[in-house]
Amino acid sequence: MSQSSPSGFATYIEKTKQFSPNARLVLLYSAFTGLAFGVFRFLFNFYVLSLGDAYNEAFVGSLQTASSFASILMALPAAYLAERYSQKKIMISTALVSSLAIIGLVLFPFRALLILFNMVAGVSMSMRQVAMAPFLMANTSEDERQWVFSFNFGLMTVSGFFGNLLGGWLPTWLGSWFDAAPTDTLSYQLALGSMMLVTILSIGPLTRIIMPPVDRERRVELPWVQLRRYGWSLSQFLLPQLIIGLGAGLMQPFMNIYFRNVYEKPDPPISMVFAIGGLAMAIAQFLGPPLADKYGKINTVILTQIFSVPFLLLLGLGAWLVPGGMVTASFWFFVAGIAYIFRLALMNLSNPVYQTFVLEHVPKDVQALTMSLNSLSFQFGWFIMPQVSGWLQVRFGEFGFVPIFGMVAVFYVLATGLEWWLFGGRHRPLPTFAPSVGD
Repeated sequence: MSQSSPSGFATYIEKTKQFSPNARLVLLYSAFTGLAFGVFRFLFNFYVLSLGDAYNEAFVGSLQTASSFASILMALPAAYLAERYSQKKIMISTALVSSLAIIGLVLFPFRALLILFNMVAGVSMSMRQVAMAPFLMANTSEDERQWVFSFNFGLMTVSGFFGNLLGGWLPTWLGSWFDAAPTDTLSYQLALGSMMLVTILSIGPLTRIIMPPVDRERRVELPWVQLRRYGWSLSQFLLPQLIIGLGAGLMQPFMNIYFRNVYEKPDPPISMVFAIGGLAMAIAQFLGPPLADKYGKINTVILTQIFSVPFLLLLGLGAWLVPGGMVTASFWFFVAGIAYIFRLALMNLSNPVYQTFVLEHVPKDVQALTMSLNSLSFQFGWFIMPQVSGWLQVRFGEFGFVPIFGMVAVFYVLATGLEWWLFGGRHRPLPTFAPSVGD
């Protein structure tokens, strides 16, 4: 046992030395965006709810639905743009657009404009993801690729950890300058608006990326042509993500509301839970590469996903026991916090591992389409299910989270079983891709 830890650490150091300069610059960019997203994700729902009675949990669900709908509409165009234009320019452009969207959300707190700017923010984030994955594939070798992808996810998560901590403190600090209470709308506006500066700073590392000369002779196939040719093969990789997205859309947009409404906790302790969860998620993602090397990518994905399900059920149990007066809110807040942290770490350990697995099994010229469809399949759940979740919360109050977490558990079990059936068993061959005409 005494030898395993130094050896594992030495392997990590050796792998990071293999990262290309371009990959390192993107990792730095991800650290900045993770910080901004951590603050935004933690505070945005509270900001919306602070605007008045008309801005309730159902409207929060509508905001997420609108954002996902915009991302779905842009899925195929995003794949074409990522293949047709410089991925560096796309990442810079999306950072600028995200900054403008944040300012719009802060300066124009009206229903229609909140929906519009949230849609813009969702599209820019999807575009960034579609451009980044093929960029990292092109700037890594097979030897360190899984490590770079997991580092990218991990750094965003570590930054999100600090973003969550910052999110619990910024409204109090900035609001005090204007004699505003920590939960006043103005305090939330100041905190969210400050993240525009962080988003703009994230552009700095991107400007130093050196891109190869553009091959003007290269023919870029239209994504719907690729979809017609490769649709069946891609669907087998993406169907599990679709099912997971249905579950995530029920739960993820409302976790801060869950902790506030069920356990009646103020922002700082909820912020601490989110921050520790982000740190645990980062540690899990950094553990992904050695686990994938040891047990295989798909086995790692299947095991971590299925182990997360009992923690989901604990979260749902709290929404039944605490409002029913069967346990104290303080005690089960601690239990739910631990469950949230472990569920978050286990599910998100598998994300970069599965993404790398998929991209390694599709042709290079289909990678942007694959990432775009991956985003589409996941966002489809976030398009439909927040409306269902928001309705359950408005209709049943705190008890509405009981069926929410129950349904999420069912979706995750179905997705994991499908992954095992498609890729885990040796009796089924992996999907194949016929070469493009002219390849």
